[in-house]
Amino acid sequence: MVPARCLTIIVALSPLRPKSQIQTDFRATLGLDSGSSLPVFVRLIPGSYGVEVHRFLGTKHLAPALYGYSKVDGVPIAYIMEYLDPSEWSTLHELIHFGDALPSDARLRESLRSVVGALESRSYVHGDLRPNNFMVGIDEAMDEIEFKVIDFDWAGETGEVYYPAERNPSIEGIEWPGKAGGIISLGDDEKLVKSWLDLNSE
Repeated sequence: MVPARCLTIIVALSPLRPKSQIQTDFRATLGLDSGSSLPVFVRLIPGSYGVEVHRFLGTKHLAPALYGYSKVDGVPIAYIMEYLDPSEWSTLHELIHFGDALPSDARLRESLRSVVGALESRSYVHGDLRPNNFMVGIDEAMDEIEFKVIDFDWAGETGEVYYPAERNPSIEGIEWPGKAGGIISLGDDEKLVKSWLDLNSE
């Protein structure tokens, strides 16, 4: 975690998307008052964001730690969070389709139940728990696996947040619960996870 007293000054900012794309994701460095620095991930988001849900899962080590955000009128909010090094972390989607180190079915299901259970314990919903929104860190030497949820754009308290008006209907193996534009209900996260988990476990 970032110490309570720190200089939250971005001293370096490097875009993570190709130059031809709109830049919303950055690797950055925070300068701390101790004289040290901290690598962080910065995402620019123009709309809503489930800050409390992200922070809650972060305290459970089920999401990257959210250090804070910077809000300036007229520009997207910059959310500053823990940086997950690509050399150590992959999306679950990448492991399912391209990797050779996919966690066992039992271990995968246990980790996913932990995420859904934590959300439901606080009546929180994420709304978009597809494989591409799970980061997986595998330490083969220690035989340890970590799961962290990302992308909290739709997240919030159940009954108070909504799906976007349009959701991609052509994603293979995904059965969206609820209705496009409708309320994200408690239980929807579990239904969505089950739709793709059962397919990839066959």
